[in-house]
Amino acid sequence: MKAVVFNEYGGPEVLKTADIEKPVPEHDEVLIEVKASGINPVDTYFRKGIREVPSFPHIPHFDLAGVIAKVGSNVNSFQTGDRVWATNIKGTAAEFVTATEDFVYPLPDNISFDEGATLGIPVLTAHLSLYNRAKLTEGENVLIYGASGAVGNAAVQLAVQTGAKTIATASSKEKEKIAEEAGAHYVINYKNANLEEKVLEVTNNEGIDVILDMSLSENMESDFNLLKTGGRIVAIGSPKNNSPELPWRLLNQKHASLLGVLLFTAPAEALKHATSEINILLSNGILKPHLAKSYPLEEAESAHKALENNTFNGNIVLQIN
Repeated sequence: MKAVVFNEYGGPEVLKTADIEKPVPEHDEVLIEVKASGINPVDTYFRKGIREVPSFPHIPHFDLAGVIAKVGSNVNSFQTGDRVWATNIKGTAAEFVTATEDFVYPLPDNISFDEGATLGIPVLTAHLSLYNRAKLTEGENVLIYGASGAVGNAAVQLAVQTGAKTIATASSKEKEKIAEEAGAHYVINYKNANLEEKVLEVTNNEGIDVILDMSLSENMESDFNLLKTGGRIVAIGSPKNNSPELPWRLLNQKHASLLGVLLFTAPAEALKHATSEINILLSNGILKPHLAKSYPLEEAESAHKALENNTFNGNIVLQIN
């Protein structure tokens, strides 16, 4: 079968297409014919060696959409031919991959394979952040950074349907429009406005109950300033500085919570609950995938370059079969 592999750490140019042996499922696994493989920032960290891979050659990516090709004897949830999406699966940039059924979910009929490959890390992270970690409820004020991006866009859609007052940030007119289309009640372009002043203005000086932050080190002090007493910050990422200094005094004064979220270590039951709710919203057309660009398998290098250069607003996937 064909797969994308890399034999050393480096830039997108280390990604090559190779012929490798097709995997065989164990009794508790399914074999999935991959139709599309989702690309996420974490995939570039493994490719560059920021996070180590167990061995070379290594097949990248963790998200997919496809069709069940074979079912192990101990698997009861799926049948051959079922359309599925999956996450936490190692090496999805390949024509076939094996997986346990814990991380494989039915793909709604109204969602294409390319769209399905965008659901794993981005949408599940958004859902876990809002509900499993922050416990967002109707009527609360929520601030979501980077609403034109993969996680932020999903979070805006989810927060709006919950009934929360949803405030999104953007850095350009194009990104403002994307956030508005996702349903944000207020969009603040932080390039030409003071974020703290505008947030307090649109919340009538109440402040924010829940903040989803994609770059914690850059925003943390401002986040604490904007929080209501008892508010919650979910730190989805901190790419500029992985070890920022914690302003403990502000955390303490606000009786606040600073919460982490990581899909790879989330409990299986939390994922099952989240995916069930996500699939209902997708089937009803309430939640819409944020697909930006699809590349063929052979153009993995170009796809990774586009991701790292922020060429597109939204998710990038590889089309495989």
